[in-house]
Amino acid sequence: MRASSFRFRFMLNMPHVLRIVVIALLAAALICGAVLAVRGCAAGTGSLSGGGTVVSGVDPEMEFLPLGDGFVAFDGTYARAYDGKTATLLWERSPDRSDGYACDASEWLLALYKADSLYVYDTAGNVAFSVSPQRQIEDVSAGHSRVAVRYSDDTIEVIDSTGKSVETISPSDGELLDFALYSSSDLLYTLSLDVSGISPRSSLSVYQPGKLLMAEFSTTDQLYYRALMNGSAVYIVGTRSVDGRSTSDDTENSVPIYGWTLQDAYIGEETHLLFALSGAEDKTALRVLTGTEARDLHMPAGCTALCMGRDCVYGFSGQTVYRVPLSGGPCQVGSLPCSAQDLLCRLKNGRVLLTDGAQVALTALP
Repeated sequence: MRASSFRFRFMLNMPHVLRIVVIALLAAALICGAVLAVRGCAAGTGSLSGGGTVVSGVDPEMEFLPLGDGFVAFDGTYARAYDGKTATLLWERSPDRSDGYACDASEWLLALYKADSLYVYDTAGNVAFSVSPQRQIEDVSAGHSRVAVRYSDDTIEVIDSTGKSVETISPSDGELLDFALYSSSDLLYTLSLDVSGISPRSSLSVYQPGKLLMAEFSTTDQLYYRALMNGSAVYIVGTRSVDGRSTSDDTENSVPIYGWTLQDAYIGEETHLLFALSGAEDKTALRVLTGTEARDLHMPAGCTALCMGRDCVYGFSGQTVYRVPLSGGPCQVGSLPCSAQDLLCRLKNGRVLLTDGAQVALTALP
């Protein structure tokens, strides 16, 4: 006798109440199975071959920023904070659930802002402070316990953790190109370009907000486009050279870098600046600058993205990651959990966010 026929006869001979109980149990099992299936497809994390984790609930077009030990995904309305190891959603914040916000983050603070509204959160998602300036906010840089706000007239106001103004700076050297708070002391730098004279003049100013102008450097020989700080050491990246300066003494050095463009930097016990040939789409030829020492390195294949490590350079090509040591040792080759079209964010725990254009993956660097 077939099993299906046996089950049918068994059901016919069962007492009526017992049949109702069995049917109810079967229905409950089916409902639970459906719920579990739906949960399996709902927002969460999923493992990828190659050791990566899918970050669900995000889109590669979002803005990704490191925050504390994790990272933030920002879509113009909500900032969602994720664990830096498991990609688990920790919290999400939006000042008023409206769109049009911009975002900046440091290791310590997250700033959401638009028009004349600014909200600052700590790494746990608590509101540190909020202000409503009477001027149009153009940009914000988050620091350790303060934020620097650039207004539409290019004045910069530094605001502390109580929401009070520490200092307002009005750069007078032409157009403001860049500014940022840095270090646990919330020092501030401004990078400007003045084209009013015979030769364009690039200048970098370093401030200790509320106290004094610490240092000022300028040149007419090239255009500065990036500044990097490590303690008292200052690295000013230009179109012709990297100028090394100091806020504590008269240190001066310049290393030619014409034809190379800055890609990434690692700031730790030593500062490494990573350059690739200007205009190259698939990057193979690299140059790393450490102090005044320049090392020329080569990737085995063209890479779509590069990342500077503590003692090596990482290159991403499809589902392959190359690790080229600064010491000149052999290149190591590893596999990625997805094809790396772009590197979205580097975390401080040795992990990166990659995208293949459709999904975002968190993976550890080899």
